[in-house]
Amino acid sequence: MGTIDEVKRMPWRAGKRLRRVQESGRTGVLLIAEIREPIRSFTDRAGIVSIRENGQKVCSRDGYTKAPKFVELKPGLHDLEFVVIRFRESETSSFRKTVKLREGDVLVALCDPVPPNTFYRKSRPVDSWFIGVLPPSEKAS
Repeated sequence: MGTIDEVKRMPWRAGKRLRRVQESGRTGVLLIAEIREPIRSFTDRAGIVSIRENGQKVCSRDGYTKAPKFVELKPGLHDLEFVVIRFRESETSSFRKTVKLREGDVLVALCDPVPPNTFYRKSRPVDSWFIGVLPPSEKAS
């Protein structure tokens, strides 16, 4: 699970959104996707980052909707699937995690998907995720 020190490394825009959610005392998931895509070219490595529960999409982010997304969830156990979908099926990645949320908890899911190859460097081979639950007592600063 995450710590407040790991959360401090998230983008300022996401930190601001997290503080507002925590101040309101809501329970749910905050999805942050650090999607970097070429502006003038199409790539099959560009991805859609999403979270699903029981096969239903809870929330998603893509190259056009990059702002952090908060979705309320009821307190309790949630069997979540974290997915990065790409044009090529072989490039899609996913994993499952069961998370227990108490009243006021915020699940922070930060995804840094594999960026498309560029002419000056090769991309890393796997998507990276940070997933942590912040209880209401740990406020983001």
